[in-house]
Amino acid sequence: MSAKAQQAPMQESIEMTAVAPTVTVTDIAEYRPHEEQIVRLETTYANLVVDCSTSEGLANAKEVRVDIRDVRYALANTTKTALVPYQQAVKDAQARVNQVKEFGEALKERVLAIEAPVDEAIKAEEKRAADAKAERERVEAERVEGIRAKITRFSSVAAAYASRSAADVANVLQNVKESVILPEEYAEFEAEGTIARDNAIEQLETLHRAAVDREEAAAKLAAQQKELEELREKQRIADENAEKERQRIAAEDRQRIADQQEELNRQREQLQRDQDAQRLKDEQNQRDQEELARLRAQAAAPAPIIAAVAPLIEEKVEVATINTQAIADEFDDVTTAAPAVEDIVEVVALGFDVSVETARAWLRAIRF
Repeated sequence: MSAKAQQAPMQESIEMTAVAPTVTVTDIAEYRPHEEQIVRLETTYANLVVDCSTSEGLANAKEVRVDIRDVRYALANTTKTALVPYQQAVKDAQARVNQVKEFGEALKERVLAIEAPVDEAIKAEEKRAADAKAERERVEAERVEGIRAKITRFSSVAAAYASRSAADVANVLQNVKESVILPEEYAEFEAEGTIARDNAIEQLETLHRAAVDREEAAAKLAAQQKELEELREKQRIADENAEKERQRIAAEDRQRIADQQEELNRQREQLQRDQDAQRLKDEQNQRDQEELARLRAQAAAPAPIIAAVAPLIEEKVEVATINTQAIADEFDDVTTAAPAVEDIVEVVALGFDVSVETARAWLRAIRF
């Protein structure tokens, strides 16, 4: 089919579907009678005042509405009648449009059948080229990523070993120093890799020195801490021993004071016994003196009386002599076993927490 033959149906379709220019109502013959009626309605009812408040006014309004509706109903019927030929023309034109579309689609399928192998071959080649390019880009990206990863390891190794021991830093420093930046491995990134490696070595050397200093300081601190702990332990043991010694001395002091108090009590009791014996001796002496005075008085009395009481006096004197001697002997036995006077004075002074002179004065007061 020639190009001219293909253009003929399309030209016919365009002519059939052409839209007429917009025209006034008076150009459509079917509407001309209705236009005259509308002009009549506008002239007659333009200034009409509708009053439906009365029955007459309501009836007039309904008549006017009927007149106006008659014109509107007639206009609607005319529109339906006038549109019939145009609607048929539209249907015919749409049918032709559909026919043209179907014919065009059929021709398109025939053309596509010829184009498809060529298009598929071109697309296959384009896909192969795109896939090859993507593969090259992927390989290149992996190559660059691998080199970047090596360079990044050089750049980040110092930060990763910032808090590690000096031995760990020394090991990784040795590994970095032994790393070789090969041109065939780093390619265009050789210079960048060399700079990163040198920077990593410098940073690791700084870290190694800092780690050595840190560990030496930590070891020194640990030694000082150990020494301090040892000193604290020794001080604790010394404190414990001192506390034990203090408790022992305190116990000995308490025991000594208790012994001294017991000795003082014993001496007081002995002193009391001595005083009681001395009192008894003094009382006996007093009785002897009184008896002697009585006997002397009797001796000065007349003889009969003396003769009468002589046996009694003799018996009495003998008894008194015996008792005095017994008391003296007892007193001698007590005083012979008593401690020295100065010891008694010291015991009294310690027991009552007074000076030796005060204790001696007290003992003099009780005729010690």
